[in-house]
Amino acid sequence: MELWRIAVRAAIAYAYLLALTRASGKSTISQATPFDFVVSLILGDLIDDALWAEVPLAKFGVAAASIVFCDLVVKLAAFRWPAFRRLVSGDPRLVLRDGIEDRGQLRREQLNEADLEHLLHEKGIDREQWSDVHLGMLELDHELSVILTPGAKPATRAMKEQLR
Repeated sequence: MELWRIAVRAAIAYAYLLALTRASGKSTISQATPFDFVVSLILGDLIDDALWAEVPLAKFGVAAASIVFCDLVVKLAAFRWPAFRRLVSGDPRLVLRDGIEDRGQLRREQLNEADLEHLLHEKGIDREQWSDVHLGMLELDHELSVILTPGAKPATRAMKEQLR
């Protein structure tokens, strides 16, 4: 295939995926869920087929739109019905309470104590400070939300720099 045709197909596929992505409402990658990653992989494979002309652009367009449409339907259903949301997204997990990790919840999230220590370290909380944590909640995006016990000092930027 001629290089200019590949460039044109790539530009068309890019513009189409950009429009679909904007229509899906996802504004940043940090908001992505694990399933968003799977959808991205599928779309990546579809664009590969379109770039090398293994499928016509029209078939690529229909396939990509179908995947994005199905993803949108699942997201709308999850928004409408909380039980469905829990089914497709799960629930946040309380992994640390009053400085004590919940090994069962960590196991359900396929994390170990070292993983929890790393997540807390990112928040500026060393192992010795775990007792200052009233609640540690692992959110759906695998970010750790921390509520400190009353009177505990939150980490400062200077403290974080000292840890490096």
